[in-house]
Amino acid sequence: MIVGTVICYNDMPLVQNCIESIINKVDRIIAIDGKYADFPGISGSSTDGTIQYLESLDKVKVIMTSGLSEIEKRNLYLEQLVDGDTVLNLDTDEVLIGNFPKIASMWGIIDLKDGHSKHIQRRASRVFKYRNGIKYENTHCTLYYNGKIINKLCEVINKDFTFELIKGCHILHNWHLRNDRRKFEKMKYYKKLVKKESGFIK
Repeated sequence: MIVGTVICYNDMPLVQNCIESIINKVDRIIAIDGKYADFPGISGSSTDGTIQYLESLDKVKVIMTSGLSEIEKRNLYLEQLVDGDTVLNLDTDEVLIGNFPKIASMWGIIDLKDGHSKHIQRRASRVFKYRNGIKYENTHCTLYYNGKIINKLCEVINKDFTFELIKGCHILHNWHLRNDRRKFEKMKYYKKLVKKESGFIK
């Protein structure tokens, strides 16, 4: 089963664009809504129509949270998975372009293109086959299996896990489509997040 995963908080209409880009390419979607720890805002959950939109879709399971760290929110969707599920993880300001392929390996490395420039990066935390014991630790983009690191941001470094480069599709990062206030809020939040996680990045 292919499972799309997303964590969100007040990010309409980008979250709608994100979901619509994958809803016909995955078997189900898990959305974790709620205010992130250290994120600006008073309400504990989205108030901009995000929840109503997500709950209107049969394929989407919405889980409500409040005050969790980014790592805790991501681990919450991992708890909903079963062995063998293929995970496709997007941020709310991203869309999937192209058809998502079946992967033969345990991990897929997918291109992430900046919608505002020609910059292209690879991401090794976005596509993988779930195995009990996998979880996020130390940084919000690093996964571990039973305490042993699997990936860095753009590569799989654990030789116990096979990987492949994904072709025929890519992720498009549309951060620039947010309004100026939202960009400012995200910038403040990520400065705090990176500072907290910087001691774990090698």
